[in-house]
Formats: sequence, structure tokens, C-alpha cells
Amino acid sequence: MNAKKKSKDEPARLQAAKLVEVLYKSQYMDKKDFYLHSFFRGAVAGAGGILGATVLIAILLWILSLFDTVPLIGPLLENTRSTIEGR
Repeated sequence: MNAKKKSKDEPARLQAAKLVEVLYKSQYMDKKDFYLHSFFRGAVAGAGGILGATVLIAILLWILSLFDTVPLIGPLLENTRSTIEGR
């Protein structure tokens, strides 16, 4: 009973580390395959984050470019527009 209580109190990271260790010892998963899979998963997640942020910023700038006549935002947007257009 004490072991169950102890396992509930452990942080999730330690439980995951123990699970990976059991998988290695049982030879269910090869370390090389695990690291390769983790690398590609991280690379795809990073590329997705960059792509998502790029699209979000592009949409935000497009929406802000519609407000050219707003007194305080107009000059700032004109500078941004001229930078984007390369003038």
C-alpha cells in the first residue's frame, strides 16, 4: 500500500523516466530509435510553431494595414507597410 501512495506522489517526469527504463530493459524499444523519433518529433513541433507564428503575424499585419487612417496607429503602420513593400 505504501508503494502505491509513493507512486502517486512522484512527479510525472520521474514516472515517465521509469517507464522508459522498463521499456529499454525489456528490449521493447531501442534507444537509438527512441532518440531518433524524439529528434524528429521535436523538429516537426518546432517547424509547426514557427509556421503558425508566421501565419498569425502575417494575418495581424494584414488586419492592421486596413486601419491606415487611425491617427496614432497610421504612421506606425505606414512605416511597417513601407518596410514590407521594400520602399
